[in-house]
Amino acid sequence: MGKPGVNISFENGNIGTVTTSPDGICVIVSSAVANGSFALSKAFTVYSLEEAESLGILPTVAGNYELHKTIKEFYAEAGTGTELWIYGAAKTKTLDELITASKEVLTVSNRRIRFVVVKYAPSVAETETTAGIRQGFPATLLAAQTIAEEFTAQKTQPVVFIIEAYNFTGVVSDLIGFSQTTYNRVAVLIGDTEKRTGATASKGAAVGVLAGRIARNQVHVNVGRVRDGALNPLEFFIVDLPAEQANIDAIYDKGFITLTTHVGKSGFFFVDDMLACELEDDYHFLARRRAIDKAYVLANQALTNFILDTVPITGEGKIQAPYAKALEAEVVRVIAQEMSAKGELSVDVTVANDTGVECTIDVTNNIAQDSTIKGRIRVRPHGYARFLEFSIGFNTGQ
Repeated sequence: MGKPGVNISFENGNIGTVTTSPDGICVIVSSAVANGSFALSKAFTVYSLEEAESLGILPTVAGNYELHKTIKEFYAEAGTGTELWIYGAAKTKTLDELITASKEVLTVSNRRIRFVVVKYAPSVAETETTAGIRQGFPATLLAAQTIAEEFTAQKTQPVVFIIEAYNFTGVVSDLIGFSQTTYNRVAVLIGDTEKRTGATASKGAAVGVLAGRIARNQVHVNVGRVRDGALNPLEFFIVDLPAEQANIDAIYDKGFITLTTHVGKSGFFFVDDMLACELEDDYHFLARRRAIDKAYVLANQALTNFILDTVPITGEGKIQAPYAKALEAEVVRVIAQEMSAKGELSVDVTVANDTGVECTIDVTNNIAQDSTIKGRIRVRPHGYARFLEFSIGFNTGQ
């Protein structure tokens, strides 16, 4: 039967798509080397690159170069003062073991962390690939998705993983992509700020840049929004090829987040914010995933106040309409206050009192029998201008 509580399930198929806010708090789970101030398998919280460096996380190639690089690139995007969690694991650990290790830091964060950024830098670089990426990559994505779903459902801590397309061969046609997968809590990045054959032999991706842009954005903002300006790094590479010369369209079509340039704009931008799932999934895009996750947390907070409340019922054992209306109004109020008022949901200004939030209680359910209040919450996401189609011609006054 279980203890009294709130259970909210995510609907899918409704979109029809052919202070540091806790909404963007990240943890970097990284291969690392311990020192006198920085222990492995222990969570640290910092608010600047300087604080991380004071822990002894320094850019030495034989030590924590990759972790330091990721933190540095994070703060270049997010800005000093942004909360960041750090969790190091031995360089003998595999990528899958890093994914598993994230459960410990997620637990000790007491529901604060929303993004797990995985930086893989093993002591012995992997060389085996399958379908263009490190061997066993599909199982890695499944493990990350499983943990994210577990913390979302059991801890009311919605989580998204950011993972590198580690050891990408550079041959886009080798990639299978995500048109048939369901990992809507996992994003996979291709593209780094260093070449594969450089002094540090990068086999991963610039996950710190992506995490930093996420941390500074509101939940409804796409990480690739051009109005927010170019990313701070001036160079990006796909393996050894400058990103501007790579076949970005093909990488995008496979469902990976990567880098692009725009005509008339200097610098690089993320091409979009896809998650590793099919396009038809309502949560295919990160901005929509973040928006629904925030609404989910707020709805849980509002509904928790009603656990074991005294519920007036009709002669048929059903919830009385005034009580149902009051509960509906409270859920709408909480979500609208924290999201609609901040522009994170789409409010129809042509409709009086619209908030972009709906809550409907099922007044036909016999609560006297099953002690269950049933209902439905819906929030309206923003649209996104992925394609702008116009015509242009001469105006001769005729």
